[in-house]
Amino acid sequence: MATICLTFDFDAISAWAGTFGLTTPQYVSRGEYGANVATPRILDLLEREGVKSTWYIPGMDVDTYPEVCRRIRDAGHEIGHHGYAHEGPTALSEQAERDVLERGLDALDRVLGVKPYGYRSPAFDLSPNSTRLLHEYGFAYDSSMMANDFELYKCRTGDIIHTDKAVEFGPTLDLVEVPVTWTLDDFPFTEFVLAPGMLVPGSTDVEAMAQRWMADLDFMIEEYPTGVFTQTFHPQSIGRGSRLRILERIIRRAKDHGAEFSTVNDAVVKWGARQGTLR
Repeated sequence: MATICLTFDFDAISAWAGTFGLTTPQYVSRGEYGANVATPRILDLLEREGVKSTWYIPGMDVDTYPEVCRRIRDAGHEIGHHGYAHEGPTALSEQAERDVLERGLDALDRVLGVKPYGYRSPAFDLSPNSTRLLHEYGFAYDSSMMANDFELYKCRTGDIIHTDKAVEFGPTLDLVEVPVTWTLDDFPFTEFVLAPGMLVPGSTDVEAMAQRWMADLDFMIEEYPTGVFTQTFHPQSIGRGSRLRILERIIRRAKDHGAEFSTVNDAVVKWGARQGTLR
């Protein structure tokens, strides 16, 4: 049976402040909208449809919006690690990356009593140390890379990228990768961002975006009937008007196909059982 993992990156204020360096009232208010307006709408929809999902929450947003995050937890959704202030690890030293992992873990435990099984990197990128650190800190899976689309696989560490000869791939870790893709992420297609040296124009044709997403879902169901379809949403992006209706349509399309909705961790556990590596 096909598995559908709806995932939500709860980057309320942290994405604007931590990734883009934007702390003006306009950007802060967009984070507030995501936390206080969009997230309750999404949770209501998921409850009506009987769907469990996975939410990756930066520690800063857990500390800032504890009640909303508790509602996510209490509704039975999985909560994963997503940095502290939405820091991309690629520019961090190993010690700084450890510090961010630990601050995020502390917030999730202190506010929610959650020890996450999974991690998703802010901005879908990892440092050369990331997978090794995730394994060291006891994570079961990562969901940041793109070497497959509908099949899970094991992460590596220690790749050496040469530009004058073949790449040397490092050893495999006991860390599962749940792959993602920017084309199944709502943020770059729907959000307008104007920051120093950066322009994200967003999309004016959300219906075309919805049709592409539906076509990808149909393709997986037809070609990979036991595959895992992982889609990435951001409350402040998908929770507005017609976009929320798109999420509703995706859920109903998957139900029409007879697909199973799952948290990411449950999908990882089932995949491990089939591989003979059930933890």
